[in-house]
Amino acid sequence: MEKPINGFFVYVYQYDDDKSGWKTLTKQDLIASLTDVFKTCGWEGDGTLQWMSVPPFFGDGTTGRWFTIYHVKQSHRGMSWIASKYRLTVEELNADLPRSLFEDAVREAGR
Repeated sequence: MEKPINGFFVYVYQYDDDKSGWKTLTKQDLIASLTDVFKTCGWEGDGTLQWMSVPPFFGDGTTGRWFTIYHVKQSHRGMSWIASKYRLTVEELNADLPRSLFEDAVREAGR
């Protein structure tokens, strides 16, 4: 999504089944804000909101440091909703990599 919603860029991915690295979000004000953002984009409201820190190359170059992304996996139809304060551009790094932002590229390379 090109325009941020309430300060978040939102992406939908079908399906992110890898839960490793995600931590349960506990900040109530952030949960409320992200719930509104995800519902605006079509999320049905089920699932647990989570967060993960990612390295700067996941972003659009506006931050030179690690930053947080947020995720919820919808139980119905299994769609994953991802939100970030920064535009995510990791797919542009290498077109041969899987579309999942969370694929373990090292494992795939056989290391």
